[in-house]
Amino acid sequence: MSSYAVYVGVGLLVSLYLLAKWRRRMFEEQFPPISDAEFLALCTPGTDPKVALKVRRIVADHFAVEYERVYPSTRFIEDLGAD
Repeated sequence: MSSYAVYVGVGLLVSLYLLAKWRRRMFEEQFPPISDAEFLALCTPGTDPKVALKVRRIVADHFAVEYERVYPSTRFIEDLGAD
């Protein structure tokens, strides 16, 4: 393997790492931590609190996101990177 290929590979890895850090920082700025009470206040009126908080926990666990940063308006693809 040539040294050029190694440099390209390292450059690609560094770029991916920096992109991931940037996306994480943007997510954290867009979704500051909120309490369960704040979360429920943002839900549609009539939402069952037990169901809403259970779904919040499932989403946080599945997408490896801090529980407090999951909002009712969180979008799977745009915000959590699911594709």
